[in-house]
Amino acid sequence: MRRPLSVLRPGLIAFALVVGGLFATSSVATGATIAPTTTCSNGVDNTPGLGLICEVTIVNTITASGGSAKVSVHECHGAAGDPSAACTTTTKNLTKPVTKVTQCNESINGGGGTLRCSVKVTNNFIGASPGASAATVNQCVGSGGGITTGCDPFPATTTGATITQCNGSANGGTLVGLTCTASGTNSASHGVTINQCNNSANGGGSLVICSATIANNRQSGGSSATPRPGSGGANATPPSTNTIEPNATQPGNVSAALLVGLAFLLGALALAVVRRTGHRSSPR
Repeated sequence: MRRPLSVLRPGLIAFALVVGGLFATSSVATGATIAPTTTCSNGVDNTPGLGLICEVTIVNTITASGGSAKVSVHECHGAAGDPSAACTTTTKNLTKPVTKVTQCNESINGGGGTLRCSVKVTNNFIGASPGASAATVNQCVGSGGGITTGCDPFPATTTGATITQCNGSANGGTLVGLTCTASGTNSASHGVTINQCNNSANGGGSLVICSATIANNRQSGGSSATPRPGSGGANATPPSTNTIEPNATQPGNVSAALLVGLAFLLGALALAVVRRTGHRSSPR
């Protein structure tokens, strides 16, 4: 009568290991740092056939005395065909504006990879002119095996540019696609530089889609209402502390873990029943 339990025990152990392992991998370990110098997934996922997504959104509020920022980073890691298999979204309020974003460099170099990275920056100047001019660009230099039809602007080879992206990337032949776009303005008083998608997705059969845009807006002061942090206005104040919203993890991975675990458990139960029945019917 004790034999079924001994048979069942390995199945339960396997069930626990499988479910525990899948739950451990259901939430991606973030490679992002949110700060005045923000980063996301540099030097990662250099195994063939992987996919990476980093999407950074920044709203800087700039005042005569300093400013603040609200930053959101959406980061995903998965297979090339399903890069959004495991994602996190982190939002953080900073007591200083962001001045630099560096992401997706020296990553996805295993061949057959997909790289999708973007940066969107909005600078709101309170009661002051941003003194903005067209953002300078350096992109798609030595990339795509010479196929650069998806790069806009191109050629773009400004030294010390506001936006530097997609250089030395998507080489190795059998290019799936290289689409890199850069637009916007750069402020003379508060510049933000973007460096992304450089020396990445080499190894052949790669897809690269990267974009960067910077907007500089002047907002009038004098409003009597007290706006929320980061919204602008004369009374805008930065948050007293940095706050992080909970990571958002895709629920599909949890469901998969449960299904696989249940399959292991049912298999163990079926094996126990078969062995118990065989034990009873066998001659003594």
